[in-house]
Amino acid sequence: MTTRRSSVRDRGSVAVEVVLLTPVLIVFTLFAVFGGRATEAMSDVRHAADQGARAASMVSRARMEMVARDAVLTDLRNRNITCSDPGVVTSLDPSRRFVTVAVTCRPDDRDLGLLNASMPELHASSTEVIDTYRGGD
Repeated sequence: MTTRRSSVRDRGSVAVEVVLLTPVLIVFTLFAVFGGRATEAMSDVRHAADQGARAASMVSRARMEMVARDAVLTDLRNRNITCSDPGVVTSLDPSRRFVTVAVTCRPDDRDLGLLNASMPELHASSTEVIDTYRGGD
């Protein structure tokens, strides 16, 4: 039976590989966290736009803008999304049968300082058919 001896030149090579690969693995992990946070924030902004359009579709045209804004801000707050200066724009289509709510949000990214990255401004919109029986006019 033959045994293989490691040569003197190979001693400590695993330690060097670990030292070199550890920062790369940490960067990949942080990138995955950032990507997940960005994806979840976009999903939350889309949901807020959906909630705003749904709420606006069930009230009179005079109250649509106020109700949509309140619904969007409430949904973002309930999902723990802190936006700096969130924008909510409500518009009617020319036929006045659909309401569209567009939401703009730049999520808080203070806890991403380790990556030296900032979250992009997120935009989402949602369109709903106006419920003429609930909306009144």
